[in-house]
Amino acid sequence: MLLNVTWLLIGLALLVKGGDVFVSAAVRLARFLRMPPVVIGSTLVSLATTTPELMVSLMAGGQGEPGLAVGNAVGSCICNIGLILGVTAAFKHIDVRLSALRAPLLAMFGFALLLLVMSLDLTLSHRQGWLLIAGGLAYFAHDFVRHARDTKPADVAGAKAIENAAAGRLAWFQGKAGSFIQFLLGTGIVVAGSRLLVSAAVKLAGTLGIPSIIIGLTMVAVGTSLPELITAVTSSRKNVSDLAIGNVLGANIANLSFVVGTAAALSNVHLSRPTQLFNFLVLLLMFGLLLCMLLTGRRVTRKEGVTLLVCYSLYLGGLALLTAALKK
Repeated sequence: MLLNVTWLLIGLALLVKGGDVFVSAAVRLARFLRMPPVVIGSTLVSLATTTPELMVSLMAGGQGEPGLAVGNAVGSCICNIGLILGVTAAFKHIDVRLSALRAPLLAMFGFALLLLVMSLDLTLSHRQGWLLIAGGLAYFAHDFVRHARDTKPADVAGAKAIENAAAGRLAWFQGKAGSFIQFLLGTGIVVAGSRLLVSAAVKLAGTLGIPSIIIGLTMVAVGTSLPELITAVTSSRKNVSDLAIGNVLGANIANLSFVVGTAAALSNVHLSRPTQLFNFLVLLLMFGLLLCMLLTGRRVTRKEGVTLLVCYSLYLGGLALLTAALKK
């Protein structure tokens, strides 16, 4: 048990340090590419921070347990809104630009509704899995290209300012190549720390006698969402909170398209009706709650952050009750 606690703390330390390197490099890359940070957050950063969920999907699908991967993906989406944005907003309010978030918000709702419709017969087939993957590829490619063409004078000025500031002794590390390598390094550290922490947490929970289904729907989902949490908190601390919310929305899209799609493409997914209805309805309700918050004040306030945390706590309580009822 002591060894598991030690590995858990090491994993957390790797996440914190990796997140700092990761976000700093992402902000510089946003300027170099002459794009707003929210766009980098909803594409490049979100795809990188979804790597743990994708790895879980590949492992679970390969072992004939795709339901675990789908549960992890949906649970991670709920966690991203309730826990990640809740903690970030409670720490410091998140200002947003709805014009930049319109496309990812619509795509997130669209993939959630599509997944709900696909699973009405309680199965996800190989064909549906490949359809979700194709949809994800189309969205991310279109989103990146669309914003790459929309170069603004402020973005150009920001890129030039960073290039001029990088003329000192550490110019290479602050330049384009150095920033990209730091981005990859930060990604690797975050993913490694996440995997280490999740593995230690699962073993620790097993030692304490916590049911495996609770571990899968809570610890695995929260654990694989830790990169998004570290990225969001670090982004808020560095006053680039729009990157944080862009990352969360992009990560949710990647979860619902790539992660779920990969699991279904590897093996047909079979769901139970209570689990499907409860989790998918909560997913849509959390998305709707976030949308209401963004439309009313163009920001997620500290009070709204606490509200999201309370909602996520209620979800965990409801999940525990559902699990107990299913066991009877």
